[in-house]
Amino acid sequence: MTTRHYVYLAGLALLALVLASCAGIDLGDLVKVKTPNAIQQTTGLRATLSLNEAEAEYQNWFNQTQATGAQWKGNIEKAGEVRGLLGQLTLSALDTVGPTVAGVPVLGPALPALTGIVGLFIGAGRLRKEKEASFNKGLEKGRDLTGEA
Repeated sequence: MTTRHYVYLAGLALLALVLASCAGIDLGDLVKVKTPNAIQQTTGLRATLSLNEAEAEYQNWFNQTQATGAQWKGNIEKAGEVRGLLGQLTLSALDTVGPTVAGVPVLGPALPALTGIVGLFIGAGRLRKEKEASFNKGLEKGRDLTGEA
């Protein structure tokens, strides 16, 4: 045997030793994965995780996100149902009152618009009075601060 054969055998033995030592190691612990910034901020995870940790943390994050999304969607649907119920109650009340107002059939569909206009004028008068009272009170405070009678 020549020295070249010994080198090849030594290399082969070294390769076998390296492969044998890697057999007991979980390579998922050696491979690193970057964690996105948004997920780092919301969950407090490190910037890089091992592959095994990243898989577990991803599954936890994904399940939590799905649960939170489902809860939010349920809340939105419940609110939509309440809105629909209130809309039905309002429209049904207007439908029962509307056609019989003054015996004029056109007044029924116009009742919501008339109600809004009347509310606008009532609210505008009250708002004007509140603004005047606030302005006058400010003038009084200004006089008190400057010492004028």
